[in-house]
Amino acid sequence: MTRVMLTAAVALALALALRVGAQAMDRADLAKVLQTIPPNGPFERYGNVTMRSRAKAAGMAPVVFPHWVHRARYTCRVCHMELNFGMRRGDTGITRALYTSGKFCGACHNGTTAFTVQAGPNQQCNRCHMANTKELNKRFAEFAEGMPLASFGNGIDWATAYNEGNIRPVNSLAGQVTLPFPEKLKKPLKLGTASPRSDVSFSHQDHYAELDCSSCHPDVFNIKLKSTTAFTMETNIYGNFCGVCHMLVAFPMNDCRRCHKGMSNSY
Repeated sequence: MTRVMLTAAVALALALALRVGAQAMDRADLAKVLQTIPPNGPFERYGNVTMRSRAKAAGMAPVVFPHWVHRARYTCRVCHMELNFGMRRGDTGITRALYTSGKFCGACHNGTTAFTVQAGPNQQCNRCHMANTKELNKRFAEFAEGMPLASFGNGIDWATAYNEGNIRPVNSLAGQVTLPFPEKLKKPLKLGTASPRSDVSFSHQDHYAELDCSSCHPDVFNIKLKSTTAFTMETNIYGNFCGVCHMLVAFPMNDCRRCHKGMSNSY
């Protein structure tokens, strides 16, 4: 099924659900409809971070940061290690003064690597401060054509795109750097579950392709003994542990089989 057809199918399912006269839908039927809809709405919105507060105070449109644009060019470690962006929303405290001095976004948005954020005749404020995202959505649709299809998140299977060479992100602003992977972590980690779902298979190696040990440890996962006793599906869904990425940017947790290999995506 093409990306356009999949999006149309979602819209049709929702439309049919809303046209059942004045009768309420059966809870199970409604659940089936909702499960077809990506967590944050249409594909093109998933993974976009909207920053409003400081922009509003400055009388400008909110900043919309599209992860898809950047992750096609750079691995996660570039921004979240070299440029010191926090993994959790709100941790960084970025200001205009900081990025115009060459920090954070300003490390690339200098008019050479990417469009400039500096004041002057070449500045392109509307590339970040967006009154609406129509143009960004159009760019996403063009970018997504031909990419491996996924049914969740922003509709792109990024792991397959990376492994098959659809994208070739560099892992350092200094160019491609070889980072040896620890031999003892190559075997997937098996995590048992207390629920009827299948066990979880976690690959350090897959994550290391784009991240670094310090991306997750110790801030997201404390590796001390018994430090993950609160690790449950519920805590993940509310943005803890795996949910730091897998509810906002990486594939969302309603794509069950990506982690629970032996189960279906329907409950």
